[in-house]
Amino acid sequence: MKEFEAGSFSLIKFYERRARRILPALLVVIIVTSIFVPLINQNPKFIGDYGDSVLSTIFFGSNFYFWQTSGYFGSASELSPMLHTWSLAVEEQYYIFFPLLIMVLFPLGKKALISALILISILSLLVSEWGAVNAPIGNFYLLSSRAWELLAGALAALIYSNGYLANIRTRFSIQLSGGGLVLILMSYILFTPSTLHPTSLTIFPVLGAVLVLLFTEKNNLIGRFLSIRPLSIVGLTSYSLYLWHQPILALMKNSYGIHLAPNKIFIALTLIFVLSYLTWKYVENPFRNKKSFSQNKIFRLAITSILLVSICGLVFKENYHLQQVIYPEGMTRFKQAQDALESNSIYEDNCKYLSNTFDENFTNRFDNCVKRHEKAIFILGGSHGVDLYNAIAMNASNPFIVGVSRGYCRAHEFIGNQKNLPKCQYEDFKLFAKKYAANISYVIYTQTPDRLLIGNSPFHKATIKDVSITSVDEVVSYLTDLKENNFLNVIMIGMLPPIIKHPTQWNYRQPFEKQFSRIVSQNSMNLTESIDSIFASKLEKNGIPYISKIDAFSLNLPSDLIIDGIITYSDKRHISDYGERIFGERLVSNLTNKGYSLFNKTK
Repeated sequence: MKEFEAGSFSLIKFYERRARRILPALLVVIIVTSIFVPLINQNPKFIGDYGDSVLSTIFFGSNFYFWQTSGYFGSASELSPMLHTWSLAVEEQYYIFFPLLIMVLFPLGKKALISALILISILSLLVSEWGAVNAPIGNFYLLSSRAWELLAGALAALIYSNGYLANIRTRFSIQLSGGGLVLILMSYILFTPSTLHPTSLTIFPVLGAVLVLLFTEKNNLIGRFLSIRPLSIVGLTSYSLYLWHQPILALMKNSYGIHLAPNKIFIALTLIFVLSYLTWKYVENPFRNKKSFSQNKIFRLAITSILLVSICGLVFKENYHLQQVIYPEGMTRFKQAQDALESNSIYEDNCKYLSNTFDENFTNRFDNCVKRHEKAIFILGGSHGVDLYNAIAMNASNPFIVGVSRGYCRAHEFIGNQKNLPKCQYEDFKLFAKKYAANISYVIYTQTPDRLLIGNSPFHKATIKDVSITSVDEVVSYLTDLKENNFLNVIMIGMLPPIIKHPTQWNYRQPFEKQFSRIVSQNSMNLTESIDSIFASKLEKNGIPYISKIDAFSLNLPSDLIIDGIITYSDKRHISDYGERIFGERLVSNLTNKGYSLFNKTK
């Protein structure tokens, strides 16, 4: 604004300042991260995705990339080293449009300028309110719903020198700056990954930041607090801290697992602060010195570095094709693992269909199928219910097989202090069953064994003492209630033994069969069989059959991990599309042999 008022504003100088501020540290972080990515995670898909993210980052479009490829919160996103650069992309896109906007509005006067910025802010806030409900991922990542947050800072700058504001600052600086700090801290406590954001709720931390900026004085309590040495260092190194935190945490999680132990968190934080301080001192500061780096030199270095980093990103992006030349057999194995991971199809054929809720579409379709076939085989469960539905529906000749299954849902209470849990379908099924009991031949329930564990032991290291008998009893009680109160024929089909590593974690550079001892755990098999026995004993007392999945699948691990050269597990605890076909055929044969004629195999 000072430059506009003095008539000396230059777009070139504006972008020069942005280049000095942003590019040197960003390029250093990308280069260092790119050295470690292939050392820590050799998965060609991970490396290729990283290459895509580098290319989108260096051209300030990573918000669009992550909008299209991921959410923000969640394990897959947490493992992406460049995820955080979405906000840098939003900032840079803002910097493209904002000076042009001021060039148009400034001649109209300050009141018109402020009014226009307020109007744009309101429109952007309304977009974020709409987007939070209708397009939450795009709402999170895109400039249209973020502009009002950035414009809040611009408006604060425009009104900073206002005389009326100076009077308020003199009388109420401590109250207003303190209130701003409280609003910021409240957001840390109240906002969770499930909070719709940005929305009008985001006004609280944004307004808090504005109040701190406008009303903090060196001699008031908030000013003295924010001026203490450790916080000053955080402020000075904040950009480098921002750049380093995600790559280090992501690479640590790739190495040690998504939930880092306290000592690993301490190591990560130490690395973040040390590297950020060094980057601030030896990269950020020197490049801001116009005597050391002229405008021409800055732009030449920026263009050269962007080209080099772009080439690096392209090499990573195309690593899959490069490795096909170098490791043809290995990449064939990798494709096997990737194909298994990407197994997610749902079998559907007339009156064979699956839903995750008892919505109107499901009920209307069920009514129509009742008219044609009278009785349905009904499958319930979580994500394993989806696997079981596919396995039975594609292999059984019965024309009326339906399921309502929703990921993460079991017929027992969630174990542990878990947040953001889904609304499961089991109580809704009771209501559905009261109406349609006469049209259901069998209810089949299944789930995974590892969700029955108390504590944090991985399944391959757990013992029967880690199993929640309370949860087992809750499942038995639910199924018994279906049988006795709704007069339904209920069957429980048991547990799939989890493996230690999902297929994309197998070493594709050596034959998979040589790694089976590191993939399959005998302890997992034994514990699964023990849980099967507990369920079978308890359900038998209530007249409910329990069919072991190990027996019904004729499961012979580790040899059944790969059948006819195709992997049968999609991850540690689910079966692939091919697994559903092979094990489903065995399951239907087993059920038919046990006298369940409604499951006769398809021809």
